[in-house]
Amino acid sequence: MDGDAPPVGLTDPASAALANLLRGRALRDPHRRLREEGWTDGEGRLRADRALLLVSDIGGTKMLTALCDLRGGVLAETTDPTPDAGAPALVDRVIAQRDALLGQIGRPCADIAAAGLGVPASIDPATGRLHRGPNIPGLEEGDLAGGFAAALGRPVAIENDVNMAALGEHWRGGTRRADLTVFIAIGTGIGMGVVIGDRLLRGATGAAGEIAFLPLGADPEDPATHAMGPLEHAISSEALMRVYRAAGGRADSLRDAFARPDPALDEVLDQLALWVARSCQAVAAILDPEAIVFGGSLGFRPEVLGRVEAVLARSMARPPACRVTALGPRAALVGAARAARTALAASIQG
Repeated sequence: MDGDAPPVGLTDPASAALANLLRGRALRDPHRRLREEGWTDGEGRLRADRALLLVSDIGGTKMLTALCDLRGGVLAETTDPTPDAGAPALVDRVIAQRDALLGQIGRPCADIAAAGLGVPASIDPATGRLHRGPNIPGLEEGDLAGGFAAALGRPVAIENDVNMAALGEHWRGGTRRADLTVFIAIGTGIGMGVVIGDRLLRGATGAAGEIAFLPLGADPEDPATHAMGPLEHAISSEALMRVYRAAGGRADSLRDAFARPDPALDEVLDQLALWVARSCQAVAAILDPEAIVFGGSLGFRPEVLGRVEAVLARSMARPPACRVTALGPRAALVGAARAARTALAASIQG
């Protein structure tokens, strides 16, 4: 990161103690060196202000980037349109956002200890390669993780964006005491993240939770559904706009339609709620969650949640509880901070 030295500079056993704190494990005996270096307070707790975490939630149309403290508190944030020129353009945009945010809070680049980035794609845990990322042109080409690591010069965690949201909800949101967190994001497309215990469920190729590919809403044997998945083919924002216009709607976007509701919007909400509820039924049959948490530009909306709950009530004897994320639009940012802390811990201790 511009040639700056890493901000840790500890040796064992202090480095091992710091890694444990970053992973959320309490220390039996506060380490004196950590207190002297400003990493812990007098009671051995991690000091939130000791370092910064650079986090970004990169979506299909916009990217929200922030600087957080070590407890996931957002200190400054900014939003820009997502560039459509491939992975290098994404790296450049995050770097520009980072520099602007550092200027806002008056902190040097050297204070950033790690970074966490959520992207709308699956990441193969064995190779780090991205796949199933149709919403950003060129996203799957090249080495996005390597590009970010080289540009930032710090430990970097890259995860699916909805996985990041699930991590955030599990760490700082409404499911902190739950053994299982299921997070469904509905916006440009649809995706799911699952946390069991304190670990993400990734699957063999990193595609666990890709409910866009459930055989619901459209013909799974139709090649037109293969890139984004049958479910997303039916309820993506583009598909919902087609439903809206076919029903006589005149707004230019879904946002405008929600601002001025009309009968055509009811058609959209009914289709969206039906297929989201059917996907929740499939998830409930496999994972049996106590609750399903919703986020995303459409998942936040109470009128969507209410209709999904109504369909589930008609379709299941014991439907799971449904609720909107307690973290609002920052769920993925908070999860990215958690992932960045874990990446920093791994770089310290291995």
